[in-house]
Amino acid sequence: MNEAIDLRQFRYFVALCEEAHFGRAAARLHISQPPLSRQIRQLEDLLGVELFVRTPSGVSLTRAGAALLPEARRTLAQAEKAVAAAQALRVADGGQFVIGYTTVFDRSAIPDVGPALQQRFPRLRIVTRGKHSISLVRDIRNGAMDAAFIGLHTEAQGLEVEPLFEAPLMVALPAAHPLARKRKISYGDLRDETIFRFERRLNPGFYDYCQAFYERIGFQPRTIPEPDDHHILLGMIAEGQGMAFIAASLQQVKRRGVVFRSLRESAPTSGIAVAYAPANRSPALRRFLELARTA
Repeated sequence: MNEAIDLRQFRYFVALCEEAHFGRAAARLHISQPPLSRQIRQLEDLLGVELFVRTPSGVSLTRAGAALLPEARRTLAQAEKAVAAAQALRVADGGQFVIGYTTVFDRSAIPDVGPALQQRFPRLRIVTRGKHSISLVRDIRNGAMDAAFIGLHTEAQGLEVEPLFEAPLMVALPAAHPLARKRKISYGDLRDETIFRFERRLNPGFYDYCQAFYERIGFQPRTIPEPDDHHILLGMIAEGQGMAFIAASLQQVKRRGVVFRSLRESAPTSGIAVAYAPANRSPALRRFLELARTA
């Protein structure tokens, strides 16, 4: 193989073959379209052939492109095997295994599989890191993290995502508010209330999922920015600054002046999923997944 060709160009080439469209392939690869076009053009220049026929509606393979595709897939698969072999040796000789968890949920909602994993691999250094779900996804893609417990509905293309549990969102409201006397709250009760809403940049996938749900039912409350830390959020709710739709697990956080109520109608759901890179063949990851699935 030409030494100037790298695996990234093969990954981009295969993605474009499968999507047959630069825009869709770029979205799948989590890059903008210009870098993808540039890398494909560089690959064509290195090989001295046209790999795609470009049209306004997308792309199709040339004969040269069709000949390259199975070989590119074979090369990527072999690279994954090489990585898996190195990871297996790393586990046997020590090294570290990095587990992430979303900070949006209370820590008690996250399966604690570290001790059992440590027992199975006593020489392995196990590291845990709490972040927002999109940061966890980014770390896995970059190879800085082995697996993570992320929030459901997080955009995680290119990763394996296994849901572990799911539950409807609840309403957190001031204990002194008249609605706190109700066992369940309807959307009609909340139309004139101020609702904390997290920023889209923190989790575009979950934000868009909730937004689409509220648009379907015609719910358009008055919103204010939600703080990143849920302890601060609950403190602001206790002070009467607003209400919030939250994960049911946050009921475990005992905050004076805050009560939690279910919604009378259907509600968006939240939950935990485990995410990991499909190329990661580490035996520690296999054991981690077994523990997470049964926790």
